[in-house]
Amino acid sequence: MEYGDSDGNWYKINFTIFAALLQKNLMLHYKTFENNKFDSWIVMIHGAGGSIEVWFRQVADYALHFNLLLVDLAGHGGSANESFGKGFNFSRAAEQVMEVVNHLNIKKGHFIGLSLGSIVVRIIAKHNPQQVSSMVLAGAVTQLNTKVRTLLTLATTFKRLIPYSLIKSVIAKCIIPQGKYENSKRLFLNNAKKVSFDSFHNWLKLGDGVSTYIKELFEEYIAIPTLYMMGEDDRLFLPQVRQTVRNAGDYVSLIVVPNAGHVCNVDNKRYFNHHSLEFMRVNDDVTFI
Repeated sequence: MEYGDSDGNWYKINFTIFAALLQKNLMLHYKTFENNKFDSWIVMIHGAGGSIEVWFRQVADYALHFNLLLVDLAGHGGSANESFGKGFNFSRAAEQVMEVVNHLNIKKGHFIGLSLGSIVVRIIAKHNPQQVSSMVLAGAVTQLNTKVRTLLTLATTFKRLIPYSLIKSVIAKCIIPQGKYENSKRLFLNNAKKVSFDSFHNWLKLGDGVSTYIKELFEEYIAIPTLYMMGEDDRLFLPQVRQTVRNAGDYVSLIVVPNAGHVCNVDNKRYFNHHSLEFMRVNDDVTFI
């Protein structure tokens, strides 16, 4: 059997192929934007029904100062075929993200989560505090009020009776009711089209079954700088976040983003990018240019 030339080129090529297959089959899809001027990273995690596309309005500004890692959660975007497996939960979702982080040898970073992605980030911080410099939780879901719980219960109970497209449209209307945030609603619906019926309901089921767990999770004290960024018109989740922040310690702060709803990083990207970058700069050793 031939093993390649004396420099071992055959081995190198096949190891690369093997590594690519390993990533494809066992790891979430991700995209990186690397800047060799900096050592620090931002890890960005979208919400249910989204994909890494929800962060594209942040990439240009963030990449000037940080390396970026954008991850598609299981069942979403490039991870659409990723198996949920038996007993899948938010903790497993957090573990999957950290598998990517550790694969890339990222020792520490700032973690940004949007909507249900904020739950994944908070779990990561709980179990891996040494790897989290700070958290930015956008459109955070810290508690599920009666309206949200009812919506999730109805969607999961009657999932076989109600057309999938109608369920997505109703959810989008409830979370983003204002007509002036049509771009956010369109982005959600376009990304949700790529999420399979079973994957979408798996995520809805997660939210429906862990209301008490979510509340307790965000009430736990953690000595990591945390910034909540909530749209002023986020009627479903802003009241609960205000309560969470009032009861939190000195490490936690809230910025209400003007002219924005639930997907505040899209609705007012300039305001969001400026204040989130400023927060991460204060909690990082990066020298800004």
